Amino acid sequence: MKRIATIAAVAASVGFLLAGPNAVAAAPSHQAPAVATSCYGSAKSFSTDSADQWPQGANYATTTSNCADINVKPTSGMWVQTCFLGANFYCNKATWITGGTWGTAATGVLNGTAFYLQFDRPTHGLVAY
Repeated sequence: MKRIATIAAVAASVGFLLAGPNAVAAAPSHQAPAVATSCYGSAKSFSTDSADQWPQGANYATTTSNCADINVKPTSGMWVQTCFLGANFYCNKATWITGGTWGTAATGVLNGTAFYLQFDRPTHGLVAY
């Protein structure tokens, strides 16, 4: 039995060598496990008009398990405030976020929390939550 395994290994090596220098070994046929979406990798584009709020109107966003915080990357520097819906409706203190950088609008937010963002002027950019 050992001799058969040795012959098979030698045959495979010879076959690989005969294939030439550009031969590529085959990858295992198993699939890699699914990778969780990163916080910033799940970011969504946002834009505000004269409302200075996102989402606009009576709409709201709901936090996910992708991020522990609500993160905003506006195109220009501005103040942003997060308002949380529900029985204990409240808005946190406004935070300055420098344009073109990620900033935290709210920290330690539980998954499934309904919220909207209030800006001090119309803007657009990315939001990750």
